[in-house]
Amino acid sequence: MRCPAVDLSECVDCDGCLEVCPEVFRRSDAGYIEVADLEDYPQACVDEAIMMCPAHCISWEETETAP
Repeated sequence: MRCPAVDLSECVDCDGCLEVCPEVFRRSDAGYIEVADLEDYPQACVDEAIMMCPAHCISWEETETAP
């Protein structure tokens, strides 16, 4: 399964991902961007967040699924 990931060391806190894809990206209680734990991620929405990110810190990662 593919899951979006945010490299927090590169993130500039522009909130662009929150604006274009709020169902996937949100702020944690500590104030950092985090990815919601979903069974399926809307590809078009995440792809738009990736394209709009000025720091290029959002990407897709392959995750292992339980058998």
